[in-house]
Amino acid sequence: GSSNTNGGNNVSPYMSMTALVHEEKRSLIPAVTHVDGSSRLQTVTPEAEPFYHKLIKAFFQRTGVPMVLNTSFNTIPSEPIVESPKNAIRSFLSSMGSIDVLFMGDYVIRRKQPDLRKLLGEGQEGASNSGVRMIPACPKRAGRVEFESNFALNKGPTQEEEVSTVTRVRMPDRVIHHHSKQNWFDLADELEGEVLSICDGTNTVNDIMAYFTVKANDEEFTEEEMEDTREIFSQISRRLIRLFEHGFLSW
Repeated sequence: GSSNTNGGNNVSPYMSMTALVHEEKRSLIPAVTHVDGSSRLQTVTPEAEPFYHKLIKAFFQRTGVPMVLNTSFNTIPSEPIVESPKNAIRSFLSSMGSIDVLFMGDYVIRRKQPDLRKLLGEGQEGASNSGVRMIPACPKRAGRVEFESNFALNKGPTQEEEVSTVTRVRMPDRVIHHHSKQNWFDLADELEGEVLSICDGTNTVNDIMAYFTVKANDEEFTEEEMEDTREIFSQISRRLIRLFEHGFLSW
């Protein structure tokens, strides 16, 4: 159905031909129109690709544009186009949400979102007995983790030397680990490294909190300490979510 936008009925199933886009249609498809008005098209027939043809037809009916943008699938820098389902899933997850959905054959794949309610043991939203508490989940590392820290001495604003620390980790067993590289991942801070080290699948968020807010059993928290505790909980939650999104943790 590309004859409405280019000058003919040429069939190009392998994107091997270039056609001129009608001048009045160029503003409609600017992303695929070159500066000279040409476009490299790939035609799709219902006989060759029935499902894909139906998708393009449905898009045409909704938008008035009889084509979709076709680009190479390789989100990871310096790596070629994906060649297997495993590579496709790894590339999809490495896009960090810039690709909404991955379709492979009859499968629809979406990123799993971090469920804080499950992590905290809260009832599922919308359930008839939403006040019922569940067993809190225990975040678990995706596999063996290696830590590496680098220290640097820098002149501070008062001309005194300040120590800056950069900690990075690598985890070969996580889904989006790039085996072709060393693939070190820079942690946000020391807290993130400590949280990752604690998450062995046996500790709940309360256990992790206790690690950072230890007090004697007979001591009570002051209002200021309570505020600090809430801030620590917020910071730990952010680290857990970030580590989850990058494939280091699951729960």
